[in-house]
Amino acid sequence: MISYNFDPTADYLAAVTYGPDSMAMLDMLLKTDAHIVVVALNYHKFAESDEDFELLQKYCKEKNLRFEGLDADTLPEEKQMRDDETFSEWARRTRYDFFKEIYTKYHAAGLLIAHQQDDLIETYLLQKQRNRKLAKYGLSDVSTNMGMLIIRPLLHYSRQDILDYLAENRVPYSSSFSRFEDEMMNPIRRDVISKMTEIDRENLIAEMDAVNSETTELVHDFDEDIADGEELEIRALIALPPDAFARTLVKFVSASPDHPSLSADDIADIRKLCLAPQPNLIKKLKGNTYLIKEYDVLTIGNNFEALPYSYVLEAPGELHTDQFDLDFSMGAEDRGITSDDYPVTIRSALPADNYVVHGYLEPVRQLYSFWKMPVKMRYVWPVFVNKDGKIIYVPRYRQNFREYHTSVLNLHVKPE
Repeated sequence: MISYNFDPTADYLAAVTYGPDSMAMLDMLLKTDAHIVVVALNYHKFAESDEDFELLQKYCKEKNLRFEGLDADTLPEEKQMRDDETFSEWARRTRYDFFKEIYTKYHAAGLLIAHQQDDLIETYLLQKQRNRKLAKYGLSDVSTNMGMLIIRPLLHYSRQDILDYLAENRVPYSSSFSRFEDEMMNPIRRDVISKMTEIDRENLIAEMDAVNSETTELVHDFDEDIADGEELEIRALIALPPDAFARTLVKFVSASPDHPSLSADDIADIRKLCLAPQPNLIKKLKGNTYLIKEYDVLTIGNNFEALPYSYVLEAPGELHTDQFDLDFSMGAEDRGITSDDYPVTIRSALPADNYVVHGYLEPVRQLYSFWKMPVKMRYVWPVFVNKDGKIIYVPRYRQNFREYHTSVLNLHVKPE
């Protein structure tokens, strides 16, 4: 069955041909809570093509599924097959252009494609044959293409597994598309994969896993962190190949209570966020769900007031933020901040922060406890860091304390 955390508020496209693989995938999807839009093309390649296309439309109507189809005969001249293209090249270009069009129409969260174990093995053998040097071999269960998130939920199913599933669940399908696949089949699949024994297949997959062992181990470690509800370590995350990076982020984000979905653009933005020099950054995902970069880790947060923040004051002056307003235009020497300290970073406290108080180095968050600061205020209470990275000022908290500084610092908090 399909194990994927679908965003319950989003639409997903399922590429279906009425062939065995895609019909098995569609039936599995009907047993999830995913909102599915079926996308299909009629290339008119065989005598049965029209009938299969009509049967698929009828099936979708019976199952109350939205259907988006394209008749290749209706394509404008500029989209017809070119002289320098093979049929398979043109068909792939045509369907992905169509998928992208429908993906945009529905603001889809993902495109599901029924690649199965034979496709996985074929891709691996082709990569070996071409001496490709890759960080990860084979196909990925999550990747990106043309700005779409591509999901392949059947990579662990063999063709026989799929045929058994179809028979057991009485799922209709057409064998004519299998003939189409046979005609387009790469010699590797025809001459090698189709003749493999189960032992041959298992050995080849084990070989591919061994080649991918370093990436697989990293991904497995991330999966365990996600299952345990832990944060992601950024340095290890950005070391992953692009597909593994996308897969890990999708799994991490979808594990949060709102199950937000990520677009290909979101994934690219998060990679930029991870590589950005700023230590604290926030990306809103959905509703009250935020992705938070806090120095070397990524976390998920649901309370805006608890999100970390960081601002830079380049020189004595004013700064107005959601958390505070300050006016150091006349200097802030009364707070121990001199002109040599600029640019000054004002941010929320981090677990490793320490500050010298009466000659002793104290953990900042422990000081908050000593001061009996309300928890709600700790989220926005600022620390001031000089250009050398040293914490030079933490405002003293006292209940009912009156401000006597000439420089102005007003916090936007309400005591509990």
